Amino acid sequence: MHIGIFMHTNYFEDFFVKGLGLNEEEYVNSYHNDFSFDYARLLNKSGIRTTIYNFTQKGDHVRTYQHGVVDCTIKFIPVGKLYKAYLAIPYSHRTPIGKYISQYVSTIKNSLADILKQDGIDLIYAQEYASGRFERLALTAKQLNIPIIAAYHGGSIHKWILPIKKRTLHKASFLTTLNEDEQRSMVAHFPKMADRIKLVPNFVNSAIFYSKDKEKARASLGLDPETRYIITVGRLFEHQKGHSLLVEAMQHLEAIPNLKVLIAGSGPDEQSLRELISQKGLTDRIILLGSIRDKEMLANYYNASELFVLPSRYEGLPLVILEASACGLPTVAFNVMGVRGLVQEGVNGLLAENLDPVGLAGALQKLLEDEESRTKMGENAQEIVRLNFSEKITSDKLLDLIKESVGREAALRLWPIGDSEGSLIPTILPLLERQTQG
Repeated sequence: MHIGIFMHTNYFEDFFVKGLGLNEEEYVNSYHNDFSFDYARLLNKSGIRTTIYNFTQKGDHVRTYQHGVVDCTIKFIPVGKLYKAYLAIPYSHRTPIGKYISQYVSTIKNSLADILKQDGIDLIYAQEYASGRFERLALTAKQLNIPIIAAYHGGSIHKWILPIKKRTLHKASFLTTLNEDEQRSMVAHFPKMADRIKLVPNFVNSAIFYSKDKEKARASLGLDPETRYIITVGRLFEHQKGHSLLVEAMQHLEAIPNLKVLIAGSGPDEQSLRELISQKGLTDRIILLGSIRDKEMLANYYNASELFVLPSRYEGLPLVILEASACGLPTVAFNVMGVRGLVQEGVNGLLAENLDPVGLAGALQKLLEDEESRTKMGENAQEIVRLNFSEKITSDKLLDLIKESVGREAALRLWPIGDSEGSLIPTILPLLERQTQG
């Protein structure tokens, strides 16, 4: 069996180059800090081939590589003239609807079905269901008579786009979610497919993320043995990750001596975050590590720290909490979707309410001052990961869905006569086609 995994981003350069600072060579040879590579590695263990597809603005021909770390194929598919014409429209991808349409248009590729057929793809895994890409991939799946699974990994959907999704999402054999909050939300949105909305959680690579000696971890990283460290890991994207809230919280922790925050990650808001840290006079207490692509190094940073903090405003199922937990760290975070299902108050961490930096600071201080509770919660965190977020658990669930999806192939061919992909797309396409021809 051969599964095609499609990323939700408009095109490769938009997220990986601009957002993470990766070039194509780095992505192909060494980058693997992404769910798609974790899934590829997991599926490979079960004898299933995978190809990860990215659309790109670079070049005119499809480029194929074998990944340097994970045993999977990487394919870059150039976007067409239609997408480039769409980008020429002012503010074409800055509104929710505009972004949705741009994702749809970027996937228009007359040869896409031929590419997948030539690759021998038996099933499409589409991340993310809310993306406009899903509609195009669903059409391609229909052309090829293969099933498609949609994934919900924390994306949001605009109320104006919801009617389109209600007409098209039923074409997926399953919709997967990362946590129970998301599952309930999707069932409420799409009650007719409630029995096909399945929970498939993230998992932790236990061969990399496990508890190590703190002093040895600090020594390996050149960290001061006398300093107390807390760590957060995530893309520097303020709208979701909320790093400014952590900076504000640190202003209320000045009484704790020798305390520093390690922030691992890169992203579009790095410069504004640096300016905020400087403005608040915290440059000596908050350290920006940049993106850490070496997972073993990241594991050492977890082990060098006393606790994990996540100031996110919302999440899907943050793998970083699971990684930190596997290393024996309790978590302090806000009580938001995607987090509350992982962090149990007083069991494996503490939750602050209402995105309040003062509340976040209070929770951090409470754990920093109570070594016994911190240690106990860290042990609980490890046990929760072991029992609920292992590779085997996720693998079994995913493989069951794949097997059932392939078995439902005949049913997937029965599309209602006259069923369209919604009114927005047919309306805009003629205009775009005229622009490309002009």
